[in-house]
Amino acid sequence: MHTNLKTIVKFKACADGITKLMNNLGHKCNRCNWRNVYNSLTPEQQTKDIDFKFILKSNGVKDTFWCLYTQPKKIRMLISADVAESILHIYEEQYPNDMRVRNCIQGVRDYCDGKITQERLNVLKQDAADAAYDVYDIVVVDAAADVVKAAYDVADAAHTVAYAAYAAADAVNVAIGIVDVHIVAVAERWKKNEEILLKYC
Repeated sequence: MHTNLKTIVKFKACADGITKLMNNLGHKCNRCNWRNVYNSLTPEQQTKDIDFKFILKSNGVKDTFWCLYTQPKKIRMLISADVAESILHIYEEQYPNDMRVRNCIQGVRDYCDGKITQERLNVLKQDAADAAYDVYDIVVVDAAADVVKAAYDVADAAHTVAYAAYAAADAVNVAIGIVDVHIVAVAERWKKNEEILLKYC
């Protein structure tokens, strides 16, 4: 996968993220003057391909997930499905007989493969939303609710993988009840998200 500075700017990247990336591309700037430096670049420089592995090395996994906004909907949905599935066990340990979240994730893949319609995907998304309503009122299973949120975001064309990835990290964070372990757990979750992302790079 690849993108370019022009597309990243079009999608309104944050000042810190675009500044870091531009500096690592050799376009020296700071968060106050990055736009002036960007505007001084040639059209060729603005539209030169940037590999996602470079973005990952330059800016880290969270910014790289954000850059997936610049990718086609199908790629975003497939990566999101993988992220959501990677934490599905948290939900299914609480609700082993509830297939709504799993069905929504599979529905995303089926939609991307042309096996089901948008209308059918909408039904599966609504089922996942219903699952969210069923668990959000129970404090003890907030982690399960985050799993459902990840699955719902996968199926929602208005969202992208960044939402699913953050929901995945939140699910692991909430699932562990010891504060000191949270930092390690969330870091490990983002490492897993990075492994999923690299499969597509």
